[in-house]
Amino acid sequence: MPTVRQKMVVVKQKRNEQLKHWLGSETEFEPPVLKKKKTKVKFNDDGIFLAACLSCDTSEVKELLDGGLDVNYANVDGLTALHQFLLLLILWGEFGCDDIGGDSINEEGGWR
Repeated sequence: MPTVRQKMVVVKQKRNEQLKHWLGSETEFEPPVLKKKKTKVKFNDDGIFLAACLSCDTSEVKELLDGGLDVNYANVDGLTALHQFLLLLILWGEFGCDDIGGDSINEEGGWR
């Protein structure tokens, strides 16, 4: 069984052979082609709706609903925004508002 050092020598030899084969080939004389990558991430409106509901972003929720988004959209687990919101309220009731993300409800029932 070859040692690690022996394997490295074989790898270097094979790489040198590849480079010798490449030198003088047509590929060597081709100009490099740089591809522009689009790195923007685009979320669908349904996912944005669920996130807006959970973060209590009422202006975003209103904008999406006014745009015709289905209020009954469910995620892959079958939970709608209402389900998720109610689960959040249950957690707030058990652990207190300040323990979950620092959000609180003011005396009038609105968000601080």
